[in-house]
Amino acid sequence: MASSDTDKEVSSSTTPELNADFDWRTLPNALDNGPWYKNEGLRKLYWITSVVYMGQFLNGYDGTILGSLLALDRWNHDLGYPDANQIGYLNAMSYIAGFISGPIASWAADKYGRKFCMQYYAVTMMIGTILGCIAGIPQLEGKGLALFCVSKFIIGSGLATALMTMQILLQEISHPRQRPIVAGAFNQSWTLGHVLSAWLSFATSHRKDSWQWRVPYLVQAGFAVYMSIGIFMMPESPRFLASKGRFDEARAWLVKYHGNGNPDDELVKFEYQEMLAGMAQDEKAKGARWRNLLKSKPNRQRMWLAAMFTMIPQWSGGAIINFYYTRILTSVGVTGAATQTGIGAGLSMWGWCVQVASYFVMARVKRRTHMLCTWPFLIAFNVAVTVASAMYAKDGSQAAGIAAVFFVWMYSGADQFVTGIFYSYTGEIMSYELRAKGLAVWTLVNQATGCFNAYVNSIALSEIGWRYYLVYTGLLVIWFGLLYYFMVETYGKTLEEMEIIFLGEKSAVAKLDAQLEAGASLDGVDVAQVTAAGEKDKASI
Repeated sequence: MASSDTDKEVSSSTTPELNADFDWRTLPNALDNGPWYKNEGLRKLYWITSVVYMGQFLNGYDGTILGSLLALDRWNHDLGYPDANQIGYLNAMSYIAGFISGPIASWAADKYGRKFCMQYYAVTMMIGTILGCIAGIPQLEGKGLALFCVSKFIIGSGLATALMTMQILLQEISHPRQRPIVAGAFNQSWTLGHVLSAWLSFATSHRKDSWQWRVPYLVQAGFAVYMSIGIFMMPESPRFLASKGRFDEARAWLVKYHGNGNPDDELVKFEYQEMLAGMAQDEKAKGARWRNLLKSKPNRQRMWLAAMFTMIPQWSGGAIINFYYTRILTSVGVTGAATQTGIGAGLSMWGWCVQVASYFVMARVKRRTHMLCTWPFLIAFNVAVTVASAMYAKDGSQAAGIAAVFFVWMYSGADQFVTGIFYSYTGEIMSYELRAKGLAVWTLVNQATGCFNAYVNSIALSEIGWRYYLVYTGLLVIWFGLLYYFMVETYGKTLEEMEIIFLGEKSAVAKLDAQLEAGASLDGVDVAQVTAAGEKDKASI
């Protein structure tokens, strides 16, 4: 990829060695000139971010509402009192659809843009919600559950495309100083969706007609309409624009949203040069087949991390709490629609508070430290839930039942304390050309493991109860070992500087940083020169 017309040659003919003292965070930026609410560019950027967050909000709302519906008598009546097998199948439908649509989303995100995939999700959410509300009408004569499954399949097909795209978009549009927090806080909107669905279900639980469950289910369509309108109004990612040769638009985007309209902003100039350097190195990967992308060791490492960082949270036990907490409560003697939905609403609020607290930690603590220090607590609380549930099953002890509920909250809290990293990590470790493909791997593994959870967890809880928690005890220990040995540290790096982790001083961005450290002007870095050595390195895709 040739550099833009504004890029000039550097007087030095050689590239100096990388100096670790160079720190992009010291570059002057519009963010230094006052609070965010006085920064017009940042205010507009936050609105764009809110639209992206809305997609994950809807994921949390729709993805957990079934746990509340299971506690509502009228929903069970209208859908023919589905058994554990049918509920497992119902939950699995969205994951099956996502497994099919995920690979297509990777291609569409790079071909048509990030907005296209998000818009598709908003439309499928509206259509699927309407079909789900129709499912309980008497005229269907016992076919209501089948139609509800269809609605979940339609929603799931859109969710998989949006789930990977939203994470990509957040990484690519966030202000570099705020990117770890903005991307890491993505999943708190999922929890807010869970909070609202749980409290609405609790609020309508006293009704005796079908609106007991239709009201909370129908509400999500309104948020989907807002999301659809917001996507139509928001701009594309600057990195996507640059990848299509629209360099002036990409630079203008950075100036507007990261520099508050100042074309001479030093950090914006650095971002632009870094972005071009990374994309120039990526140019030779364009159109490469999957098998070619996996030939290099750095890319195999990235893809393994992408798979690992969705498999671990799916199989850490949190899915049981999110989707089947009513079954857990019933197993320890806590029954009644109002009681169960009320506890579920409180649990969702607790999870959101823990997530918000974790973002302050993410801003100050390294990723590995955050993860590895939290994981032993997750294991301990899992064991505590198992022991308390076993004691209740043995003699029906009220104290054991209360202890089980308490440790479910602690277990959920530890799980929520690290979930932000699981959602941000994969997107940030990928180069631009690999980002959609890496998130496609993330999505495929996410949907496959999620499908297993949705179907098997329901049946396993019905058949063996608390003993099923022991499976997750063993898995949690295994995951701790994998995190310790394979997780690489990303704290304090820009999106493009992640290349240095995998390619070292051979990466184009490392050479760019070295030139800047040697005194090159932000207006005068020659991107073609920066990537010259990278073009010769066949391993650096």
